[in-house]
Amino acid sequence: MENLKDFVERLAKDVGCFSHANKTNYSLQKYNSYRRGSMGVFGWIREVKRREQFEITTYRHLGDDAKVTKFADEIKPGYIYLSKNNDHDRLSEALIFYIDRGSNGDDYQKSVKALKAIMDKKI
Repeated sequence: MENLKDFVERLAKDVGCFSHANKTNYSLQKYNSYRRGSMGVFGWIREVKRREQFEITTYRHLGDDAKVTKFADEIKPGYIYLSKNNDHDRLSEALIFYIDRGSNGDDYQKSVKALKAIMDKKI
């Protein structure tokens, strides 16, 4: 059974990005750096144990810029924490992708495609 760490390593390799472990999740980043502000973080991965899935979250505005919003399984307003005072452009809206544990199917492939496009757009 694939665990979160193995999934993140596989996904990062397929997307061509780097990952960084936090206490409860992993971040996906464009650059292999641990300096805040220079990592190019564009997504987060966590495990949804009760559904035996992994959840990948990214900013909706990045998905819109890369024209991959249509691939998301869910769009949630206010899902990514930003102060309401700083969220005039609804930047806290999230695109969410769900991937079944161990999947290489359509759910996995559409997520890889979307994340590659987002990473290429992320400066």
